[in-house]
Amino acid sequence: MIEISELRRIYRMGDVEVKALDGVTIDIIKGEFLGIMGASGSGKTTLLHLLGLLDDPTTGRIVIEGTDLCNLTDYEKTMFRLYKFGYVFQDYALVPDLTVMENVSLPAMLRKDRDDQKILDDSHDILKKIGLFDRRDHLPRELSGGQQQRVSIARAMVNKPDILFADEPCANLDSENSRMVLDLFREINEEMKQTIVMVSHEPWHQEYFHRIVKLGDGKVISDEINGHGK
Repeated sequence: MIEISELRRIYRMGDVEVKALDGVTIDIIKGEFLGIMGASGSGKTTLLHLLGLLDDPTTGRIVIEGTDLCNLTDYEKTMFRLYKFGYVFQDYALVPDLTVMENVSLPAMLRKDRDDQKILDDSHDILKKIGLFDRRDHLPRELSGGQQQRVSIARAMVNKPDILFADEPCANLDSENSRMVLDLFREINEEMKQTIVMVSHEPWHQEYFHRIVKLGDGKVISDEINGHGK
């Protein structure tokens, strides 16, 4: 599904080159729950941002279902993100003055292939799935951190994306809420066959992943099937 070849991302700070990614080559299989792990500064988030079209590689290729992302125009990248990807960030990134329902509906409203009834139906369905349908008229500040992150997941899933990207989604949550979020990811992965690529540095999160790619200094240092993740 995703073919990543010799991916590099170099940042220049004055006369100094910083190799955030240094020749990463991996494939990601459809329906996989992949964990990207490593120490701080290993390149985890950089890799996720490149895969999710939130940044551009210096060199290398990313091919998703036959489409070379590096050859897309800016407009085509925007459309690809909207129609193919969902994103969950560590800081929730909800719009504070919009209700839960309005936050979840936002990505669907941007698409040209959804009428109002379809947007309403899809938003209701995913809110029921995450157990927050009864809070649909609440504002984000009226929810706990765990609930806000579940709303963020619903927003990412409302368009039924091909790939769900999650960048340290439990970083601001306690262990109980973290497990609730990861249990929801597992349920989405298993029931909807959702491909999930998640960045994490927490060792106990490994039990949820099908496969674990560990990075170090911008390189892949291990790539292993996880026997506990299925």
